[in-house]
Amino acid sequence: MSENNNLCLCGRKRQKMNDTNWKRHQTACNVSKLKSSKTVTSLLSYMTKKRTINDEDEVRLSLPKDTLKDKITTATSNYGSPVTPLNKLNTGNANTIVAPIDLVTNSIASCSKMNVVDESSNSNILYGVCSDENQCNELSTGDVEDISNIVEQDVRHFQFPNDPSIVLDSKMSPEQFAYVAALQPCQPKASELKGCIFPTRMQGKWLRSFHEEHYYKKLPNGEFVKRTWISYSPSQDKVYCIVCKQFGKEDAKSHQLARFGSDDWSHISFKLKSHESNSVHLESEIRRAMFVSNQRVVSTIFESSNRNVAENREIVRVIFESLIYLARQNIAFRGCDESWTSNNQGNFIELIKFISKYNPTLSSHLTKIQNSKKKNRLTFLSNLSQNNMLHVLGEMVRERILIKIKKSGVFSFIIDTTTDVSNLEQLSLVIRFINENEEVEERLVALETVSDARGIGMFNVLCNICQKYDIDWEKQLCAQSYDGASSMQGQYSGVRAYIQEKNPRAIYVWCFSHILNLVVVDTCDTSKTMRNFFGDLQSLIAFLRARKRTAVFLNHQKICYPEKRVCRMKNFSTTRWTSHGRALTVIFEKYKALTNTLKELSNSTERDTSSVATNLLSTISSFQFVTHLLLMKNIFKHTTPLSMYLQSLSLDFITVLTMVDNCAKKLSELRNEQQLDVLLAEAKTFSLENELEEVWFPEKRVQRRKKMAGEKTNDEIVSNAKDNFKIQVYFTVLDQICTSITSRFEGSREILSDLSLLSVDRLIAASKGCPIPEDNFVYLDKWIPNVQIDQLKLEYSTFAYSFLKLKSNIEIEKLHEKVIISESDEDTSVDTDEGNSEENKTKMTVLNVLKLLNTFNLISAFPNMYMAYKFLCTIPATSVSSERTFSKLKLIKTRIRSTMVQKRLDSLMLLSCEKDVIINLDEAINKYANTSKLLQEALLYK
Repeated sequence: MSENNNLCLCGRKRQKMNDTNWKRHQTACNVSKLKSSKTVTSLLSYMTKKRTINDEDEVRLSLPKDTLKDKITTATSNYGSPVTPLNKLNTGNANTIVAPIDLVTNSIASCSKMNVVDESSNSNILYGVCSDENQCNELSTGDVEDISNIVEQDVRHFQFPNDPSIVLDSKMSPEQFAYVAALQPCQPKASELKGCIFPTRMQGKWLRSFHEEHYYKKLPNGEFVKRTWISYSPSQDKVYCIVCKQFGKEDAKSHQLARFGSDDWSHISFKLKSHESNSVHLESEIRRAMFVSNQRVVSTIFESSNRNVAENREIVRVIFESLIYLARQNIAFRGCDESWTSNNQGNFIELIKFISKYNPTLSSHLTKIQNSKKKNRLTFLSNLSQNNMLHVLGEMVRERILIKIKKSGVFSFIIDTTTDVSNLEQLSLVIRFINENEEVEERLVALETVSDARGIGMFNVLCNICQKYDIDWEKQLCAQSYDGASSMQGQYSGVRAYIQEKNPRAIYVWCFSHILNLVVVDTCDTSKTMRNFFGDLQSLIAFLRARKRTAVFLNHQKICYPEKRVCRMKNFSTTRWTSHGRALTVIFEKYKALTNTLKELSNSTERDTSSVATNLLSTISSFQFVTHLLLMKNIFKHTTPLSMYLQSLSLDFITVLTMVDNCAKKLSELRNEQQLDVLLAEAKTFSLENELEEVWFPEKRVQRRKKMAGEKTNDEIVSNAKDNFKIQVYFTVLDQICTSITSRFEGSREILSDLSLLSVDRLIAASKGCPIPEDNFVYLDKWIPNVQIDQLKLEYSTFAYSFLKLKSNIEIEKLHEKVIISESDEDTSVDTDEGNSEENKTKMTVLNVLKLLNTFNLISAFPNMYMAYKFLCTIPATSVSSERTFSKLKLIKTRIRSTMVQKRLDSLMLLSCEKDVIINLDEAINKYANTSKLLQEALLYK
């Protein structure tokens, strides 16, 4: 059998097809019918003729502009304004010949590969692009049936530049390929076509045409998604697969939908479904996705050795993004059963499977893993790969932080320890520094286990961390802040002592939040009546924590306060005593519902419930309980906001001490007879509003002790209930909290006395002519290395003289961070004249002064001043950032994740705590690839 009989005109080979099926194909093949027609034969008969385009031809083919415009305007009346097609771009090929069409002689320079027609408003000629000079042949007038048909088809290209029939089959320049790839698939609506309908033709017994519904695919769940690979050609009334045509390999490009298109509307649905499920088409989709999302390389890369590398990098990129998402949301990764037959493979695998629905590259990768009978060496989904990727991400975050720390040149330590769910002692190292924008940052650097909880053991762990990450704490550390544990702040064997032994400039700051917590503890235990009050509160909260009793309490809240939000009883915290304030607020605001709840529970049939409810109702209904409640409520009204302020990162040392002094001042103002009378009047009003039986202190019989022989005077007995409350409770509690604030913050005030020269108040005083003590500069000379004291004095006096002028020329609100300054800051100013009241409305901090130097570009002019304020702003006032990392630790290392290794935990903590650090995924992939030779071959370009 001859070779011609085994090859159809459409390009399909017979191969093993029997005679019956082969005849059926030749009979039904539309391409074969088209090529066998008279028109096509007459056109192809002239392809063998050679012609050369010379200067004479250009002169002969010239045409006046008006003649061409008239023909184009007539042909485009139904298609809208012309659109510049593809080949107006520079082809980049020196051998490309532009063959003109002469509309006068009806001749055209054509070739078999010429399928792009161009039109220019400033040209007389329609152009086609041909990549081979030898294949260009002239078509004579008699062989073209009607040139107007050609012009009409070309005009359609002007309206639809993404017409798949005009996509070049020959080699294209990178610019052309990028242009074509950027175009959306040609999916016009019927209203956009000539006559507002798709062309119809007889197929069999029916008149058929293309329909817009084929642009969409119906999913099993009933949803419709758009087929981005379908491209309809208005010029040929055919459907193409533009993805296979552009990005496919040879076998994909030779497919009917890619090479010739299809207009078999009776079987088009079956052909589309069959094509989109073909593996060849799926590979083309993967190549398109890689081109769009990755390197923007030309299609030749798909045939090179880097094709698999590009696919692997796309897969690993998606996995990295999934890991970052899960880590930053503190979500568990692995499941109990991660096999492919499991219904729940864990959050990580399930997230990857979900993303694969919208990522063809990842979908193909998962399909290969599931269908492979062998054990895949590279799935990128194993627990080892997961740990390695997390380690790479964590190290990248740590690296970014360490770069900022070393660039700052000065920093401080914030260290704390806690016991995790596995009973391991975890040490958290947080470093505080000033970044390039003169903003305070407190970053987690490491989380390590400590086997020795003594001071020397934690100091050794700290030294190992600093040595591992090249942190020069012996020269650049200026301060350290811990809690009150003896192993941390001990003067002889604490971490503080070991650090100051090698770096005496590292001043120690006892965490202000922990000190404030101790102040509240001292206040709550100051007297017998106060201890009994909080003991009764603890019993009440524990009693109402039961499920059924809580339901009763919530129900009474809805009845008594229908328009307010229901609240549950807040439990006391043993480490943060300011939480007592929240519990007192709930009791005060929901007091009526609370008493009704206890009344209902006192009628319970259960003996324990009835007895305890009756006793608690009697306790909270007493006038003494109401006065204690209001007294502590007024105290917590000042201490709780201060505790919240201390959790801000941007607070500096001097501002925090100012807040503490303001709080102490407010509390001391409560210690007078007038405030006592206000409290008792408020308590009496509260009792009347809630219909309590006691609206004043109950009268007690005076007990007099018998005077013994030899005694000359009697004991003074206070018989007045009000005086008894004032002496034993009111004044005692306020005296205790004011005394505790003064004594416990004494160590911090000693540091402030040495640094008070840098406070804003001292700057304002110096600007008004107040003398500057000489001894204030002595401590700065010992604390700040390489500072020039004489130059610092000159800079300080000069800067202080012009400080108010600089302050008035800038909006201080723009310098402020989200820091809330107490309202009494105005009272702490040096000058309280009425003329200066405007200056006191906005309180500046030392951090604002640092930013002011940067804003006016005064750092180079005042280098010693800048260094002094930078050191001052680096001093941490609290260790709450370290406590905050332990909150993340509880979310990450839970009871069901207690076997997590320390290396993985450290990486997850960095990703969770430092969410704002930007991660370059390309760099992460390269670092991950360098962990093994196998990964280098799979992920690094040759």
